[in-house]
Amino acid sequence: MRFVLGGKDTEMETIESLLKKHGVDYVYATHNEQRVNRSEAYNAHAPDIQVGDVWVETRPEGFSVRELFSLGIDVIDHHSEGDPGFARPFSEYWEASSLGQVCVKLGIQPTQRLRYIAAADHCLLGAYHGQCPGVDRNDFLKFRLSYYDSEDDPMAKLKRLHKEALACPTVQIGDSTVYDITEIANYSRGWFNDMACYYNMKTISRLVKPNRTKLFVSNLSGKDIDYFMNEYVKTLGKVVKVYGDPKRQFAAAVILHAD
Repeated sequence: MRFVLGGKDTEMETIESLLKKHGVDYVYATHNEQRVNRSEAYNAHAPDIQVGDVWVETRPEGFSVRELFSLGIDVIDHHSEGDPGFARPFSEYWEASSLGQVCVKLGIQPTQRLRYIAAADHCLLGAYHGQCPGVDRNDFLKFRLSYYDSEDDPMAKLKRLHKEALACPTVQIGDSTVYDITEIANYSRGWFNDMACYYNMKTISRLVKPNRTKLFVSNLSGKDIDYFMNEYVKTLGKVVKVYGDPKRQFAAAVILHAD
């Protein structure tokens, strides 16, 4: 059995360290002879697929999850429809997360740290609000803030960011009043994910590029995430791509626009 790993992030680094610790063979998916980043992960050029492979948050270019399954290739992922972990509730974060799926497949029992990493990756909002079994909100907060050790008082920074976000303009998406944090989010995106989830704040941010804008919304109700994906984005222009998961309460879209 060979694992093929996608783009690098905290969860993937943890998966890699577990495979190494347990002597499990793995390689990186590549694009143009470099390890894939997150935007390239589902258009990997290499390695060639082998029966018995396990592709983790990546796919070879031109293959769907269903096609890989039909060829005897396993897929571990939770980001898109058809993935084993897609559309699973916060309460099933361990079974839904890629880290949890790897551990289940290899018979590795979850430690508290592994649970926290899985919950943070799958459903940061749920982890901060007591909806993930085995994840205590206060202990989880300490775990998350430990990543921001460059700050003397990371909790104070979260509070400051919350105050800044509350002063941002709002837009209405379905029944949700959503804070547009575009002007302040891009310089500190990781912090804003934790701030918004900790304070259960509904947010939208926009990344404007030539001819297109990417929008990201988080913490809306499942109903309003569905509305954003299927109706709201169509009012903004030509939709190039839309994705998200109402169960995880996030969505994103890429919209074309004139210069």
